[in-house]
Amino acid sequence: MTHPMRSRRDVLRTAGGVAAGATAGLAGCLDIGGTGSTPDSLTLGTLNVFPMMQYFVIDQQGWYDDLEPDINVQTFGGGPPLVQAYASGDIDFAYVGISPGLVAIANGVSSKVVAANVLEPNVMVGSSEFRSYWAEHGADAFERFRSDKGRKPRFATLPAGSTPDVFLRYWITEVLGLDLDVVEIIGQSPSALQSTLSTGNADGGSAIEPVPTILQENPDTDMEPFRYAGEIMPGQPGAVLQPSQSLVDDNPELVQQLVDIHIRATNFIHENRSQAAEMASEVIGSDILGPEVATKAINSPASNFISNPKRIVDKSLVYNDFHQQLGSVDADLSEADVFDHSFYEEASSGGE
Repeated sequence: MTHPMRSRRDVLRTAGGVAAGATAGLAGCLDIGGTGSTPDSLTLGTLNVFPMMQYFVIDQQGWYDDLEPDINVQTFGGGPPLVQAYASGDIDFAYVGISPGLVAIANGVSSKVVAANVLEPNVMVGSSEFRSYWAEHGADAFERFRSDKGRKPRFATLPAGSTPDVFLRYWITEVLGLDLDVVEIIGQSPSALQSTLSTGNADGGSAIEPVPTILQENPDTDMEPFRYAGEIMPGQPGAVLQPSQSLVDDNPELVQQLVDIHIRATNFIHENRSQAAEMASEVIGSDILGPEVATKAINSPASNFISNPKRIVDKSLVYNDFHQQLGSVDADLSEADVFDHSFYEEASSGGE
């Protein structure tokens, strides 16, 4: 699914569609010709979810237009399919959740995290019925629910391996000390997840903004937040800016520009939250996310936008440990395997 841009790059992308985007991505990732010269175009992979707020601002401000290469954009329905495209060489850099980003590195996608997007973006939501079980029984709510209803609670989230999916599994097993079989986990695209939660086809879910706020604003559903990430994993990492290693090695000046723009976007969000929310509404689509709801979502406890990658190192490595326990990766990643802090450190402006 390709996201329509409103810039001089429209002609490039629509002329060749996804195939052209993939070719451009391969040209950038593989540095065809081996010269290390600035590529004519790069392909960015991203998702239309709030942890990618920096991208929304950059898109609406047209800040990529000042770069020498044209930036083609492909949006995905989740982090895992984005990583699959990354592994195929179809994209050159990504705004991606830390969980699939780590899996990509562990499974041989040569890339580095150079900036962070957000802290503690995950929200556990539940129906009024499940919330009452939780309020009365805490961690025993899952077993009591199954005993009373004759079935496990159904929790919907983004696709398997996504940051909300892994966070849900972490909460159940590591924080609550339960087995995963106490819950039925349903992985879905962002749009399907919102529909499932709002129509009562799940008892709870692990979501990221703007879904929790949309649910709270919907009078036809009783699904509401009952646990935020700060209560489960303080400092939980969310999404990151993750360029390919070849881009880092062959075009460090360009990567520095990407990080500088990212920090500029983070600072803009802090200083202009309502305007940034309107930009998110514009990119996602005002028919899907109205500006008023977007403004409420950007002021939720799950909207803590940052830039400094050092702030997410420790908990990112916790994710890697958990991935190993789940069997999704074998590699025991170090900070140096995942992060390159030099670009953030070099940035002339501060950022958070």
